[in-house]
Amino acid sequence: MPTRDLKEKIRILFAEDVLIHHRMSVEILRKENIIFDFALVETREDFIAALGDFNPDLVITDYQMPSFTGMEALQLTLAYDPSIPVIILTASISEDVAVECMRLGATNYVLKENLIRLPFSVNEAIKKKLAQIENNKAILALMESESKLHTITTAAGDAIVMMDNQGLISFWNPAATLIFGYTEQEAIGKALHTLITPPEFYQQFADNFPKFQVTGQGNAIGQTQELEAMRKDGSRLYISLNLSAVKIKSQWHAVGLIADITTRKKAARELIAAKQKAESSDRLKSAFINNISHEVRTPLNGIIGFADLVTKPDISDEEKLSFITMIKASSKRLLDTMTSYMDISMIVTGNMQVQQKPFDLHHFLKRMFDQHIPMCDIKNLKLNLQLPNLSDSLVINDDKSIYTKVFSHLLDNAVKFTREGAISFGYTRQGDQNHFFVTDTGVGIRDEIQPVIFEQFMQEEETNTRAFDGSGLGLSIVQGLVRLLGGEVGLASEKGRGTTFFFHIPCEEVFEKNIQAAPIPSQEKRAGKPVILVAEDDEANYLFLKTVLRRLGYEVIWASDGHVAVQMAEEHPELSLILMDIKMPEMDGFTATKLIKSTRPDLPIIAVTAFAMSGDEQKATDAGCNDYIAKPIMEDRLIQKISSFLKP
Repeated sequence: MPTRDLKEKIRILFAEDVLIHHRMSVEILRKENIIFDFALVETREDFIAALGDFNPDLVITDYQMPSFTGMEALQLTLAYDPSIPVIILTASISEDVAVECMRLGATNYVLKENLIRLPFSVNEAIKKKLAQIENNKAILALMESESKLHTITTAAGDAIVMMDNQGLISFWNPAATLIFGYTEQEAIGKALHTLITPPEFYQQFADNFPKFQVTGQGNAIGQTQELEAMRKDGSRLYISLNLSAVKIKSQWHAVGLIADITTRKKAARELIAAKQKAESSDRLKSAFINNISHEVRTPLNGIIGFADLVTKPDISDEEKLSFITMIKASSKRLLDTMTSYMDISMIVTGNMQVQQKPFDLHHFLKRMFDQHIPMCDIKNLKLNLQLPNLSDSLVINDDKSIYTKVFSHLLDNAVKFTREGAISFGYTRQGDQNHFFVTDTGVGIRDEIQPVIFEQFMQEEETNTRAFDGSGLGLSIVQGLVRLLGGEVGLASEKGRGTTFFFHIPCEEVFEKNIQAAPIPSQEKRAGKPVILVAEDDEANYLFLKTVLRRLGYEVIWASDGHVAVQMAEEHPELSLILMDIKMPEMDGFTATKLIKSTRPDLPIIAVTAFAMSGDEQKATDAGCNDYIAKPIMEDRLIQKISSFLKP
């Protein structure tokens, strides 16, 4: 090194009990052309001896060793020579360990899994030691020669500030101007602490300064402190302050070496934030795995178990009907769970799209009422729909499917968590916004849970004995969907007395005269049964559709991929409708639809998909499909779709 105080070949004392880690450290340093001699110890006694015998320029110590810790090595080094830099190696990124080591005087710490940073930390430590040596020389030069002082302090990278016995600034170098923004003329003669110290620390200085005036001693004298300071423009920064007491003409003065460490502090905060984010991500992953395991396996157990029982020859028709009912209930629960996982995934990744179309809000809410009446009747709950006295209908331009998901989650929750009483839902009109609400007289939510109830996988009861099933995603989905529509959601709840969820959404009203029904493709009268082409590559799905369609009086033909579907549409002019699966080998359903529509534009095509993602319906429409249905296909839903085009 370019000074006699630090040798050309630096001396590094390693405290490490794992030889392979030591060899890796040495190899990485040498690879970066750092020239050094080293000594390796693994016990406290050998470490103490090496401090005197080896006389290291730098200490690199493992944080955890069998006989002593890196914290002890740090304390022993500072007691022997406070100017020796100490770098801590640790196998884990513990915030407490990092903060404590740095507070006690460690120069830096490096993760063993990120040893590539070690050469940077070593170079930085040596540079700091050189800077400290130079700064110490600068202080000596201050008392010996004004000319030397001017040369050294002007060239110094750190601020050098001197305070007299009255607390006034008597010296201010160019680096101090760069850091704090005050020129030398503006700073000289001003009270140091009122110039660069935040107001909340004024009293602390006032309490300690009289002792320094008399004794030259104080809490900050002789040690490095990291403090918050203020610039001329009022902005705040973090500084490293090394304060020394100097007696001049029987009075105590103080010389401070100040470095701007704002960038380093920011990097440390970002590191901690990254650690917290990683821990949060791990917790979320664990919650996801635990939830999906429980919420998928539980209904699967009912489906598989009752499907096996229903085939037994010795069960009665009544038992068979009961088992089939349980299979359907478990299947619905499994479908709801998977839909929730898909929805939250699309919300989080930003793939959920809003498809705005005019729809009658009152008709929609009445349909939600009809759908939930059976659930309320089973639990003897009263269900109320409250609409403003505006008119019999209100047509708005928005995404009806998102409204359906939001109200389904909120109403399902209301029914689930209400044992007796009533559930009310509806909206009020305020300006250009609709204010929706769902109110129940259920169990309510504790005050401490309410601020986090919209978080993913959040449930008031998280133990294995919780009274209600569910994935804990419903409310986070509701919040994500409402925000997607430009609104916000909130709640008011009292434990044991019920809950109200409310949300407001900007609303664009549409005059009914501007709404035009989508044209239904014309169908020629054909003799015999209508013929439906099922384009589906999965044989089980085809057999299901064939069974349902033939029971309804339709003829069915099968295409196992998109190419075959296009060919059959050309060869069978008697076709009345196509059920087109979207994902098929050879050619997908969208491509096949475009080709068929180019020659037979009046042939109705209903898209069928297992993805059921937001935006799929629009893609189907853009490809030329006349309608859209998502798997799993419910028989009544399929009948409704087909009957809008055909009569058997």
